[in-house]
Amino acid sequence: GSTDLIAVLIENGTTGTGTGGAATPSAGTPVHNGTLVTFTTSLGRIEPAEARTLNGSVTVKLVADGRSGTATITAFSGSATKALDVKIGAAAAERVAVTASSTTVPAGGGTVSIFARVEDVNGNSLSGVPVSFTTTGGTLSAGSALTSDSGVASVSLSTNTAAEVTASAGGKTGSVEITVRTRSKITLTPPSGTVFVGAAASFVITPDAAVAFKDVTIDFGDGESVPLGAISSPTTVAHFYSEDGVFQVSVIGTDVDGGSAQAAGSVGVIPITFSVTSSKSAEVVNVPFLFTVSGIPAGVPINRYIWDFGDGQGQTTTTPTASHAYQAPGLKTITVTVVPRYGESRTASFQVLVNP
Repeated sequence: GSTDLIAVLIENGTTGTGTGGAATPSAGTPVHNGTLVTFTTSLGRIEPAEARTLNGSVTVKLVADGRSGTATITAFSGSATKALDVKIGAAAAERVAVTASSTTVPAGGGTVSIFARVEDVNGNSLSGVPVSFTTTGGTLSAGSALTSDSGVASVSLSTNTAAEVTASAGGKTGSVEITVRTRSKITLTPPSGTVFVGAAASFVITPDAAVAFKDVTIDFGDGESVPLGAISSPTTVAHFYSEDGVFQVSVIGTDVDGGSAQAAGSVGVIPITFSVTSSKSAEVVNVPFLFTVSGIPAGVPINRYIWDFGDGQGQTTTTPTASHAYQAPGLKTITVTVVPRYGESRTASFQVLVNP
């Protein structure tokens, strides 16, 4: 880069340097036009090295030559002289701000971009400044880089362990910490109470909050499974078993990093039981009996009840009761078949006496 250097010459006055290197002439008379001023620098070059005044001042350029440091520029005119320091490149760095495209990587490792912005004392970005990068873990794509026109130098870090990346420029440093996300876990909680065939068995699936799950599937162990998709909080899933037995239930989840987590449990399913009773054990012909099915576990949905009254007559009901009167005396065997919504039907029988 380059910057303008301005020398103001005053006769019979004093000289000084203001903020930013601006000359602050005091009372006096500007020198006559054409007064020769010579410049030297300890770093870079002056273009031109000599200039003649116009209206009491001259303007030349300091041009950097690719090296960083502090250039001491001296202006001479006759017996008058004045020096000024100009910081070039990394020497002007006052602050190095380091950021990352992501401060975490997946549990299996990953790559992130590291950005170092180099600024001067006024917060202005510095371009063309060499920045050195070091890391406590993983591998950097390069050990150094030059800042761009926006004052930012960048490298990439590949790591599967926690790392601190430090950027240095002109004696100033900045750092950013990269952490590794833990593997997500998933928990399966089977039903706590007794599970009957045909009743809803509720399973609770709890995903870990470390990394979001994008796909979760539960296998109920009876040949049926349900995809749940992405879940981020405890989710309850109900399932109806159509057979009794002990079933091994499993759940598997895939997180957004591509990792997987599994959990398993078991559930015991027992058949439904019930009893059939009559409003009376004996009755005369043509007087109805009231038959009732009881003891079916709560939560077992029943589609229908099929009644065989033992006299060639029958009835189908959606409620657990039926009424029937016999036309002939004798010992009658009543059979009822309970048809649940899920699972196989079950049958029970009992007898009543019909008197003349």
